[in-house]
Amino acid sequence: MQAEYSYTDLGGGAELTLITDPKFKSNMINVRFLTFFDPKWAPAYALIPQLIVSTNRLCPDSAMMNRRLNSLYGAWTGAYTNHRGGVFELSVSLNCLRDRFVLGGEKVFEEAAQLLADCIFDPFVENGGFAEAEFSAKKLSLLNLIDGEINDKPYYATLKALEIAYRGETCAQRHFVSREAVEKLTAAEAYEAYKHLLSTAKFDITICGGGEFEGACEIFKEAFKTGRSRWDNPVYYSPSPAKPEPEYGELRLDVQQANLIMIYKTCGADSAAMEVLSSLYGETPVSKLFLNVRERLSLCYGCSSVFGPAKDVLIVDSGVAPENVGVAKNEIIRQLDLITEGDFSNEELSAAKLAIENNCRGIGDRIGRLDEWYHACRLKGISETPEQHIQKLWNVSREDVVAAARALKLDTVFVLTDKGV
Repeated sequence: MQAEYSYTDLGGGAELTLITDPKFKSNMINVRFLTFFDPKWAPAYALIPQLIVSTNRLCPDSAMMNRRLNSLYGAWTGAYTNHRGGVFELSVSLNCLRDRFVLGGEKVFEEAAQLLADCIFDPFVENGGFAEAEFSAKKLSLLNLIDGEINDKPYYATLKALEIAYRGETCAQRHFVSREAVEKLTAAEAYEAYKHLLSTAKFDITICGGGEFEGACEIFKEAFKTGRSRWDNPVYYSPSPAKPEPEYGELRLDVQQANLIMIYKTCGADSAAMEVLSSLYGETPVSKLFLNVRERLSLCYGCSSVFGPAKDVLIVDSGVAPENVGVAKNEIIRQLDLITEGDFSNEELSAAKLAIENNCRGIGDRIGRLDEWYHACRLKGISETPEQHIQKLWNVSREDVVAAARALKLDTVFVLTDKGV
């Protein structure tokens, strides 16, 4: 059964989306704050989602909040902050059991909705700022995550490559700006940033799950009656211009395996064709990069690609022995050149599309993926079900894929490798 989808503009910069599929035994509320990236506010924005889901005035510490969540049949919360194209996005969410599966007949989801609304609009405040104990704990947690990024070498290498690729653009900066900026942040400054966020951000509210949404809908419709006449309206699609010539970067650390990151850029290429191209090029076990660079030539431990439609970039990530970096880079380029020449079979093209279709058909299996799908569609300004997207992909021709490959231009090459002797 296909999920039912409805959208309502609540006014004042707030939008409510309902996604219903009766097979789910739980419901989720996700409130996203959509704004522009501003280094002044960003360090606090990196903490605000975690702060506001951990306490409110009625549950002034994490222990009390956890007890309250447990009383709602093990409800749980989530939070994140990040760039998404030209959008700086903060999210707080709550997952809860559906009322029809509650033994005592309580209105659990309505209570959960009120709890989340209280977290957003009635946080626990002391001395003109967020509670110091909770603020310090969340700040320390973020600092530990920042310090730990270097331990995930492929991820860290990609971050460094993107700094080069996006230089001069807001998304070249980390969503928290810097460790020093987070370290200097005070509880009072974070609270001022929170008030600024509520007064300026666009609100995207999604209620997704098996049903019984009525009470929760009324709570959020009332809570988000902002009366505002102005609010931020950031644009998702923010293509990154390609450099005249590729830029090369390198970082040497105490590692045994090198990470080679190659970033291609395009502008205005058909998104569906780029999605199929990336699948054919490096996203599956039957892709060009996997079968040739990894398997046939044994040049790397792993080699894959991913297309970022918000920035029009194709990122190739490979783990390589340091002595093989140069030859691996050349082979990765050669495999894309072969696609630009149409050197791929119809069977390879079908396999690439089938891989995407399989992924799309799994979207409806999990509430979080369903919520993310329709949220991404709203950001892109389209209305499309996973089934409609599958049909669009199958309409992509081999000529479309060749054209997409030819539109790519190598922009950045970054290597994280060993210190040498």
